[in-house]
Amino acid sequence: MEWKEHVAWLAPILVTAVAYIIVRYGTKLVEEEKIRKAVVVLFSIAFFAAAVAVIFGAFINKMAPIR
Repeated sequence: MEWKEHVAWLAPILVTAVAYIIVRYGTKLVEEEKIRKAVVVLFSIAFFAAAVAVIFGAFINKMAPIR
């Protein structure tokens, strides 16, 4: 159960990194393909981590509800 909580922490950390890169590089992202791809990959990993945490959380709560 703790694993899903730790995975969920990745999402806000990675999204913060994406926001910083966007603020830092701004319009340069149009020209810099490598940076743009890195931002997309980081955001995709963040979305996937959040989705995994939600799915595992739903399954765990369904199988072992708190009484």
